[in-house]
Amino acid sequence: MPSRMDRPTRQGRGGFAAAASVALGLILVAGLMWVTGCGPSETDVETTAAQETTTTSAAPVTTAPTVETTTTGSPKLEKLTLVAPPGPMAIPLAYIAINDKLAGVAEDTELMIWENADQLKAMVAGGQGDLVTMPSNNAAIFYNKGLELRLLNISVWNITYLVTGRSGVDSFSDIKGRSLVVSLQGSVPDVMFQYMAMKEGLDPQKDFKLQYVSEPTQAAQLLLAGKVENAVLSEALATAAVLQSKSTEKPLQKAFAFDAAWAKATGGSAPTTIAGTVATAGVMDKPWVIAAFEREYQAAVDWMLANPTEAGQLVETELPQLGLKAAVMTASLKSITWKYTPAAEARASLEAFYTALSELSPEVIGGRLPDDGFYYTP
Repeated sequence: MPSRMDRPTRQGRGGFAAAASVALGLILVAGLMWVTGCGPSETDVETTAAQETTTTSAAPVTTAPTVETTTTGSPKLEKLTLVAPPGPMAIPLAYIAINDKLAGVAEDTELMIWENADQLKAMVAGGQGDLVTMPSNNAAIFYNKGLELRLLNISVWNITYLVTGRSGVDSFSDIKGRSLVVSLQGSVPDVMFQYMAMKEGLDPQKDFKLQYVSEPTQAAQLLLAGKVENAVLSEALATAAVLQSKSTEKPLQKAFAFDAAWAKATGGSAPTTIAGTVATAGVMDKPWVIAAFEREYQAAVDWMLANPTEAGQLVETELPQLGLKAAVMTASLKSITWKYTPAAEARASLEAFYTALSELSPEVIGGRLPDDGFYYTP
């Protein structure tokens, strides 16, 4: 069995299935995840950035040792479908599918990519995916709306930055009175920005020249064009914008990460549980499958963090549909806070984060804290 994916739209046994055409990767859709943009695209930003960055020669994807999965008395599934977002958070699932790490529990492992929140919901509701990586708030919304899922883990604890051309910016107070662009009004990054600004004694609507746009790429382009001074951007777009601006008169920089700023605003009481993976109806009653997946997912995250160059190359060569360049992905991975944590262990942090977000926008988690059934326990 080859360890690398072929290029067809749908490929079994370590294959890839594009849920829809994806112009560029990344990242946070309605409620949290950004959707891909139109007009000047993030792909343009990333391609230029990659050309300005020294890249290493392509290396074969190496594999971490496979944890042997015991399936005695437990039947193999005919097919297991992994579903990932179109950006950095796809890497662990792609690594698992490419290297056929779940062969002990499934004859065929397939990877699909979701493109926006509506499509994600349709895939979960329609049973098209078995194990799905998504923003933690989307998982709460879907659960509170009656979809069958259980949260397995939280693996991403920050992916968002304030990006600026100014030096010495350590808080939102440092850009008071200045222009700021934020994507997707009402999204988790927006709610976090508003919450943190208010904790600094600022009025988000009055103390900034605030502009909302419907697409993250619009925010990046406004910043790169010098039409705004500051932007809330998530990875890999934040890294791509910084890299593209390196040769300009006023290069951009990441002023601060949202998880660090959030910790200051909350006194460290509500860690930013940004995204993780859920199990859907097709595997919720198959604990041997979930156990195998969790072991391999944690191993995949460990591999990615230990091999960022190879992980970036994996995205460019094995997932060309996403239009993401290896150099940008490698740099971006280093700016994302990854920490695999089982859902039961992350519950206190999740509930604190959800509660803080709900102070400004209860609908961002579906109106209420998820109950016990939301959290998977082995």
